[in-house]
Amino acid sequence: MKNSWKLLLIALVLIGLGSQVQRSVAQTNLLKNSGFELPYNADGSANGWGRWFRNSSADQFSDCANGYHKEPHWSAETVSAPLIQAGSASQHVGNSWDTWAGGVLQTVAVTPGSTYRFTVWARGRGSNEDYPAPSESGLRMDVQVGIDPNGSGLWNDSDVKWSGFIQPHDTWQQTSVEITATGDKVTVFTAGDYGLQGVNQCRAHLDVWFDSAELIEVGPPPTNTPVPQPTSPPPPPAPAATSTPIPTATLVPTATAVPTEAPTNTPEPTGATICINAFADDNGNGQFDANEGYMGSVAFRLASGTQVVGQAISSGTAEQVCFDGLEPGTYQIEQVVPGPLEMTTAGTASVIVQEGQTAGVQFGSRLRLATDADSGNQPDSVADAATAVPTTAAEQGEESTVVPADDGGLPSWVGLGLLIVAILLLGGILFVVLRRNA
Repeated sequence: MKNSWKLLLIALVLIGLGSQVQRSVAQTNLLKNSGFELPYNADGSANGWGRWFRNSSADQFSDCANGYHKEPHWSAETVSAPLIQAGSASQHVGNSWDTWAGGVLQTVAVTPGSTYRFTVWARGRGSNEDYPAPSESGLRMDVQVGIDPNGSGLWNDSDVKWSGFIQPHDTWQQTSVEITATGDKVTVFTAGDYGLQGVNQCRAHLDVWFDSAELIEVGPPPTNTPVPQPTSPPPPPAPAATSTPIPTATLVPTATAVPTEAPTNTPEPTGATICINAFADDNGNGQFDANEGYMGSVAFRLASGTQVVGQAISSGTAEQVCFDGLEPGTYQIEQVVPGPLEMTTAGTASVIVQEGQTAGVQFGSRLRLATDADSGNQPDSVADAATAVPTTAAEQGEESTVVPADDGGLPSWVGLGLLIVAILLLGGILFVVLRRNA
């Protein structure tokens, strides 16, 4: 009896170990150098990883008003501990002043039909000031990860599935994406993009760090289940119908109910809609011209009387911020621009909407001019009010960005005066010394 209990206990232990081994195999990290540790390649990418990036045409470089992508720089981060999520190094990608889009990639052998999840930790910093000054939270760094299910190694392959964007300013955040492999290998991508939005994006430091990547199998390929076959012979066919004469009789008509038309359901109105966006009014004329783009990081507040109905922030693209299901009536809309920007339309607008109506409001702003900031004067071209018009579709536009401001310095006459004073003092000292020697 005791031996039976021992055998049962051993069997249970073996089952548990087998399950644990199976789970461990399923969760194996398939990446090489997943921690982005040393050594690094000559091009600045971690060993086991390759580089990828977007590149605009040469004539677009330094034209931040229209937005562009320029090849970034890759390097190993080993000095500052906060910029390393785990281990002794992290993968740095960044540029100075030039907006960029890129990252690192790796192609891995997998099982066709299995589902895989790619995860990475990321941290970003955009600023004109040197580290450790904080990152400007209004900048869009648009960090994400992607997987190509056929392992082509091309970031612009239409099959690549990308995760949503995160904005990990001065903090480590995790992002991931899942896909089912269509071949015997997949390619994983890490990505940062300071140039996608383009508006007010040029900075002295535009950096992203990646660390602690993981690619694991989360689902085996589906099994083919055979279609069950019948176990008994099919029933014999029914006998053919024969023509049997119908006896004649006097048919008494019966009252037939006349069908009534079913009532149709008329959809009820769902309320009114107000859509808002911000445009980059580069020439400051208060109008959304054809060659102007959209402005990001502009905050909107929608109110009805004293009650705030909703708040949102512009994305810097043609995608509008829409508030649906509003009660008919009058609404007040306010725009709040970040420090580097100045309004070129009124800061508030009033809109009246009816049931089922959609109204749109476009607010204008531009980069604050250095002369205006120094003198404290507002530009002469600020419009009287924001434009409120019915809107049916999003408009397309270009991107714009900031130019670094001059830090200033001491006037030249101050330096000249100090130099003259220094010469006079030196001459006096020499005179006293020579006189004593004499």
